[in-house]
Amino acid sequence: MKHRDFAKTLVAWRERNEYTQKEAAALLGVSKRSLENWEQERAMPQGFGLGAMLKLIQGPKTESKPKREKKRK
Repeated sequence: MKHRDFAKTLVAWRERNEYTQKEAAALLGVSKRSLENWEQERAMPQGFGLGAMLKLIQGPKTESKPKREKKRK
């Protein structure tokens, strides 16, 4: 994935969820400065960090969560 693609994906996720940069950074466990650098295509996570970040911001692909059965009294 290229810097531009990652930046677009990250910004789209943040805007779709109406997060500020500060809120998004806290949710992702990174500094606001890192998030700013990623969004402005100056840097991006590498290796495992990139994969983990994409899973967080892209969400599950097509799998739906299994429904919980109600407990009977």
